[in-house]
Amino acid sequence: MNDIIKESFKVDLNVLSLFGLYISGNNSTLLKVRGYALYFFLLVMGTTLILINLIVGNDIIGMQMNLMVTYIVETMGMWLKVLPFMQNPERIKECINFFGRSEFAPKDQEEKKIIDECVRICHRNCTAYFYGVIITEIIWGMPILIAKEKIFPIQLWLPYDPTSSNLVYYVTLFYAMTVVVYDGLLGTVTGPLIGGLAYHATAQLKILKYNLQNLDKHVEGNTSINELTIINYKTVYRHLKRCIIHHNNILSFVAEYEECFSGCVFWQLAAGLLTLCFCCIGLTLVTAASTDASIYLACAFLIFVQLLFYCHYGTLLYEENNTLINVFTWGIGIDMMLKSEKFCLP
Repeated sequence: MNDIIKESFKVDLNVLSLFGLYISGNNSTLLKVRGYALYFFLLVMGTTLILINLIVGNDIIGMQMNLMVTYIVETMGMWLKVLPFMQNPERIKECINFFGRSEFAPKDQEEKKIIDECVRICHRNCTAYFYGVIITEIIWGMPILIAKEKIFPIQLWLPYDPTSSNLVYYVTLFYAMTVVVYDGLLGTVTGPLIGGLAYHATAQLKILKYNLQNLDKHVEGNTSINELTIINYKTVYRHLKRCIIHHNNILSFVAEYEECFSGCVFWQLAAGLLTLCFCCIGLTLVTAASTDASIYLACAFLIFVQLLFYCHYGTLLYEENNTLINVFTWGIGIDMMLKSEKFCLP
C-alpha cells in the first residue's frame, strides 16, 4: 500500500519536520530542541516584541497600528494552536498516520477510487494553500525591496537603534524576515492538515457504507437473496463483522482526533474571526491600489480559506456519519436478517 498520508500531506509534513514539530526520523530529541527553540525565538519573542512596540510606541497610529494588532492576534492564536504538536509529538504523529495502517488498505477498485480521490483533494488543498502563503509573504516583503530607506516587514521593539549601521540593520532585518516567514509557513500546516484528516475519516466512512450496501457481493456464486444457504449467511456475517470492526476503528480515530486537535481548531476559529475583523477595518484605512490593501486582502483570504477547511470537512464527516443510520435499508442487511435466524449466528 502506498503511503497515502505522505502523498496527501507531503508539503505540510515537510514544513512541520523543518520546524521540529513532526517526528519523521530517529533524531526525536534534536527535533524537539529545534522545535522549542524556533517556537520561542521566532513566534513568542517576535510577537512579544511587536506587542511591546505597540504599547510603548508614540508614533504608531491608524493603519500601522491596525496592521500590528492584526498580526499580534493571529500569531498569539498560533501560540496555542501549535502547542499540541510540541507537547505530544508522538501522539500527534500516530493520529496523523492512523489511516496509513494496513487494515485501511483498499480491498477492491471501488475502495481504491474513494481513497485516491481523498488523497488527490488533500494534496491539492495543501499545495494550493502553501503557494498562497508564499505569494502573501512576497507581497508582504515587497515594500522592503522597493523602499529607499531602511524599513522592516514588522515593527519590533528593540533596545538599540537598528539603523545605526548596515551590519546591525541587515542582522535585524534577517531576524524580522525570519519571524514573518516562520509565522506564515506555520500557518500553512494546520488548516489543510487538520481538515484533511477529517476528510480521510469521511473517505473511510464512504468505504464502510459501500461495503454495507454491497454485502451480497460476498455471497458465493452470486446467489440471489431467496437462495441463500447457511454457509452464505455465515460468509456475509463474517464480512459484516469486519464492517463493525472497521467502524470501531474509525470511531477510535475520531476520539483521538478530537483529543489532539480540538484545541487547535478552537484557537484558530477564535483568532481567525478576530483577524478577519481587523483586516476589514484595515481595508477602510488604505487606498484600493496600495500594497497594504493587497496585504490585507491576501491575509483575509487565507484566513477565510483556513476556517473553511475546518467547517467544510468537519461538516462532511458529520453528514457522512449520519448516512450510516439508514444504510441497512438501502442494502440487503435487514432483508437477510428477516429471512433467516442463522444470519445472526457466528
